[in-house]
Amino acid sequence: MRCLHWFSSLVVGVALVGCASAPQTIPSVSATASQTPASGATKVCMVADDAGFSDGAANQQAYNAVLQAATDLKLLVGRAKSDEQNDYASAINSLIDTQCSVIVGIGAAHADDLQAAAQAHPAVEFLLVDAQPAEPRPNLKPLLFDLADAAFLAGYVAAAQAPNDTVALSQQTAEPYRNGFTAGVDYFNRTKGAAVQVVEEPGAAAAGVHKIVEAAVISAIGESARGEFSSAPYYGTLRDGGVDIVPLDASASDELRADVEAVRAALIDGSITPPAAG
Repeated sequence: MRCLHWFSSLVVGVALVGCASAPQTIPSVSATASQTPASGATKVCMVADDAGFSDGAANQQAYNAVLQAATDLKLLVGRAKSDEQNDYASAINSLIDTQCSVIVGIGAAHADDLQAAAQAHPAVEFLLVDAQPAEPRPNLKPLLFDLADAAFLAGYVAAAQAPNDTVALSQQTAEPYRNGFTAGVDYFNRTKGAAVQVVEEPGAAAAGVHKIVEAAVISAIGESARGEFSSAPYYGTLRDGGVDIVPLDASASDELRADVEAVRAALIDGSITPPAAG
């Protein structure tokens, strides 16, 4: 196989064969000084785990979004970091003590802590990125990402670029990405008369689809600032730009680029429907 690149933890799925150019480094972030807001003012805050706010992945992308939303909407900013799992609840409470109006948390590992805080503090609004709470709360909004369509498109691209009719899929790849990706490879085989196989390899590098965390967080903060907060889950999709494939590298042919856009359009309009997870 061709060489593989490691992408951030928000890029998921497979070893896309081909030596794509390395992804751009997420710019480092700096905190805006935390202040106590005047009565009625909006203060948006984020709690990070031990990965911190400059991890090159979920925490950093979400924090960039917090800073951008605060700049655009003239909001105050606060942040807190936990060094261990059992410190996460304390970090959330420290933000609540500074009168944060909105608190952003990341991932399934911290979903229970965020849900408990939402239940205990109904006047504070919470955003949970890339995880679903066990029970819905009226002041807790999950920001989720539907990978099926984007995974299908990534599978198609991987098959098109496979040098030896083989594409590696990590054994840890979860649904619905797995089915969508495999279906994309199958679709390439059917439409191009090819015979590309998907093989599982332990520790295959992750690449292919990325979740657009920044747009989801900025949008949800904006809703809160306008008094339009809703606990209804956000689902980022290929259609609305909430997820996408990693851009094709410079070596991709014009034919492949045209094919990718045609498959993308068919996924968006429903002409192609990836199989359900299973």
